Amino acid sequence: MALALTQREKKLLGACIGALLLMSTFVLLKQFLDRRTAVLARITSLQNEKEENKHWMEDRVFWDKRAAWMEQNMPTTESLGTAQARLLEEIQNVALDYQLQVQKQQLLPDSADAKANAAVYREVAVEVRLRGDQTTLLGWLATLQSPEKFQAIKQLELEIDPKAKEKTPQALCNLVLARWFKPENGFQP
Repeated sequence: MALALTQREKKLLGACIGALLLMSTFVLLKQFLDRRTAVLARITSLQNEKEENKHWMEDRVFWDKRAAWMEQNMPTTESLGTAQARLLEEIQNVALDYQLQVQKQQLLPDSADAKANAAVYREVAVEVRLRGDQTTLLGWLATLQSPEKFQAIKQLELEIDPKAKEKTPQALCNLVLARWFKPENGFQP
């Protein structure tokens, strides 16, 4: 036989049930607010992505022209090793023409950056250390990088040679020069 609850026990039971309902409401409210915050952040992210894509689409004609130019003008090579040796030979010949001394030369292996962009271009790079007349060296460096040559200076360190005995200022230059070629499967922007 069940005993009837006293008035005080009924109040305590009601208070416990009320506390449980209140806590479950807080938990559900927190979950709702967390989900709402995540969804609002995602909406903001998607709106920003939409705006960025809209700008890219507005520039599509420009980028299509560039892609066509790249497809038409980017040089090809059968062997990256041969192309790398040819690049080094060109630098040596130009250094002789400009009366620059090649103090160090090195063929560089494929970089992680080049491997990541293999679908867009293939790259060869060489590192050279040159010494010569500062004005001549700077003039030559200014002619190296251009879109038409598909070559770029990836790293450049230039300093005045403190041990120079010549009357004109002499400079030392550490240079990493890269040249780009069409990928094996053709250009894919």
